[in-house]
Amino acid sequence: MELLRFCEDLCRFEEDDVTAESDKERLVDGILALADKLFRELLPTVPRDLLSLDVTMPQMKILVILYVTGPRRMSDIASELDVTLPTATSLIDRLVEKHYVEREMNPDDRRVVLCHLSEAGEQVIKHIWQTARARSHELLHSMDISKLALFAEALQAMHETALAERPMAARS
Repeated sequence: MELLRFCEDLCRFEEDDVTAESDKERLVDGILALADKLFRELLPTVPRDLLSLDVTMPQMKILVILYVTGPRRMSDIASELDVTLPTATSLIDRLVEKHYVEREMNPDDRRVVLCHLSEAGEQVIKHIWQTARARSHELLHSMDISKLALFAEALQAMHETALAERPMAARS
């Protein structure tokens, strides 16, 4: 509620008048605190199978990376996790043993090994995504339309900012 009052106070001024970096920082911190609270509300909806999933956090990160980006080279996975190639290979080995990830040779260059989610890995991550999406749908559906419109506008602005800040190589 305090953040909401602060936002309302800021909205009473012209945008040029609200240039104080401390106000912006306070608003960003408040938004992140609310996002944390929302995450905690959504957490109980995490499917039990995720909590019983026998993977480490680095392995879960790999599953999410492969779900979001699709097949990746081992060196790309190592780079994204900021680990050595042997460490990434070991993590992938465990995921292959658990039937969550499959490896395949790149037909254009047999030296390149591509990793991708197996059907089982795809289903696990998709289930997690769908569970969170369903809970989010319930919450959004219960909001009043004017707040939904504001929320949509804020998400659109955030998405546009993310796209604008994405490195050129990642845009193609």
